Order: sequence, then C-alpha cells, then structure tokens
Amino acid sequence: MNTDFLEGLPLHALNPFMPGAGKQPPELVGRTHDLELMDRMIARTRLGLLDRGIIYSGLRGMGKTVLLLKLNDMAFEQGMVTVQIEANGDAEAEYDELMHELSLSIMRIRKPDIRQRLADVFSHVESISLDFVLGSAKVELRGPDAAERSVRASSYRLELLIEGLAAELGNNGLGLFLFVDEFQDMSADVMMTLITVQHKTGQRNLPFYVIGAGLPNLPGVLTKTRSYAERLFEYRVIGRLDAEAVADGFQKPAHELGYAFDHEALSRLVELSNGYPYFIQAYGKATWDASDSNPIAVDAVKRGEPVARAELDQGLYVSRWQRATPLGREYLAAMAAIGETCTSSQVAKHMNRSVSDLSSIRLALIELGLVYSPERGRIAFTVPGMDEFIRRVMPAEVQSYDGRS
Repeated sequence: MNTDFLEGLPLHALNPFMPGAGKQPPELVGRTHDLELMDRMIARTRLGLLDRGIIYSGLRGMGKTVLLLKLNDMAFEQGMVTVQIEANGDAEAEYDELMHELSLSIMRIRKPDIRQRLADVFSHVESISLDFVLGSAKVELRGPDAAERSVRASSYRLELLIEGLAAELGNNGLGLFLFVDEFQDMSADVMMTLITVQHKTGQRNLPFYVIGAGLPNLPGVLTKTRSYAERLFEYRVIGRLDAEAVADGFQKPAHELGYAFDHEALSRLVELSNGYPYFIQAYGKATWDASDSNPIAVDAVKRGEPVARAELDQGLYVSRWQRATPLGREYLAAMAAIGETCTSSQVAKHMNRSVSDLSSIRLALIELGLVYSPERGRIAFTVPGMDEFIRRVMPAEVQSYDGRS
C-alpha cells in the first residue's frame, strides 16, 4: 500500500482500530475457514448443488456479528440475494422485518429481468387470499384473536415467498441467503417457520440458506424448536483467537499504514486481549492514541490500558450490569465470587438460599442474555471477563457477600 499521502497527518488521525458492536475491524483474523465455507456454498449454489445452513455460536465480543456482515457482503458481491435481520422476540415485528428486507433485497438485484421475475413472485404472494373456498367448504385461518391470526397468515406468506423466490433464483444459478443475528432471541413462531422452510426447501433442492449466529445455547434452542434442526445446519463454535491471529489483528492494520508494534508492545497486547476480537480493537485503539513513536512501544500500551479498560467497561459490561434487578446483581456477584462458570447449587449455597428460590431470577438473567446454561445445572456469563468486572467494581460485596438482599 502506498502511504505517501499519509505523511504529515497526526498519528491519532490514522488510528485503524474501531471498537464497537458489529463494526468491521481493519483486519478480520482467524476466520479463514468460515470465509472459505461461504465461498464453497456460493460456488455450489451456482452449480445447482445443495448445502446446509450454518449456525455460529459463542460468547459476546467474539465477532459473530462482524462475521455475519462479512459473509453477507461476500454473498451479495457474487450476485446472491441476501437478507440480514436481528431477532428481537416479537413475532409480528420479525415477520414484518423479514418481508420488508426481502422486498429490499429484490430491489438490489442488478439484472433487470431477474429482478422483475422475483418482484412478480412477491406480488403474487402478497395478492393471495388466505381465506379461500376448497370445493364447497370455506377454509379460514383460525385463532383465538386477531393477533394470532395475523401471525399465522404471516407465517404462511413467508413460507410461500421464500419457496417462490428460491425456485426462481435456482433457475438462474443463484440463491437466497438469510443472515440472522441474536438467533437465540427469535420468537418461537418465526424460528419454527424458518427451520421448517429450510427443511422443505432442502428436500426440494431449492437454494435457501439460514446463516445464524447467537449465544452458546443457540444449538439447543434450535433443536428444542425442531428436533431435526440438528441435521439441517453445520454448527460452528466461534471462540477465542489463537496468539498468532491476535498478533496479526494488531500488526497487519499497523503495517498497512506504515507503522508497527515493537516486540514487547505486541506481546503485552496479545496478553491483554486474551484472544477476544473486541479486546483487540479496544486495546489497539487506546495504545495507538497513546503512542508518539514508530514502532509503537510498550509504554504506549501501558498508558492506554486504563483507557481500553474503560472502553470495555462501557462497551461490554456496564449496560448489561444495569439491566439486572438488585437480586439479579446479587446472583451475578455470587457467580463472580465463585468463578467464570459454576453450578446453580454453588450459587445458591453462596447466597444462603435454595436452588428453587433462585430459579426465577436465574431464568430472568438468561432471558436478559447476561448468563446462559452450557449444560444442565451449570451457569456461565455470556460476556468474557464479566466476572472480573464485577469483582473490580464491587469487591467488598463480592468478597464478603452474605446473601442478604
């Protein structure tokens, strides 16, 4: 890269690191296999060959959203129809967003003839009356109230639309890729519809793929919704990066701008980041802003550490801590005192309560996305380092906790 045009700019103006939810990092490291997987899916789709959808699961801050955005871009750039949504648990809102995003995806098709045929499919589905006469009997959508009837109608329309679009796209060597973030939070109705459609289109060799991402409990949520979901997807765990990938995450963006981290600085940054992609961006930004040399030295890392820690607190921990009720915070504090993962019985013992007394608060914390159950009877934080944050901000309460609310 020619960096002549950068001469004269202050170092902080060149900072390539960008901590933030879903922001594309300057260098997507450690995800080569996942990018190759998407390339393979696109190539097979062009050949009329079927693939499974993909489910990514992992803790927060691991780069799942960033990865989904990258995979979406890859598919779109190669002519595929792509849709990206974030689940929110409201069935009506999710169906509305899916229909809206599907209509926008059709408008983005570059070839006018294909765009028109897909628009015709959309118009046909929209015009279908779901109360119709079959022989002498009138068939109607039924439900106890208008809201449920509306959700059922939306489910049928979405299924018809996806099948119609996938069939038309398949005739042109293309496919429909639906990217769903926070998939574990999706309403049961919409999740069941999408899994069912993925199953049916697979049976008919139609190119429709759900690419989902969520917390570590996502695979269990999917299989609970539909038992055959375990066979519909390729499941990928998104975990911590190895030391080499972390070092690349710091060094490659710096090299692009004609800078570098010296050996000692890089070693310290790798240690601080602990393999977490979000931490790379936070510590990278703070160190860069604190530096006045090239190569960037370890002194800049040390000056930037409190700034990065404050960035991580605000970006990952504080808002989540504030979501919990006072009793929920006591539960989280007890977890932090025990360790990063523990059992429900250990937490109850630490709080001098019974497991059954705490079951409702445990469920509430799971629903808030603050903790998850990696296996029956166990509980863990969804955000890496949350236990350390709690011990740091309320050490007296954690260390001398006696269970009183």
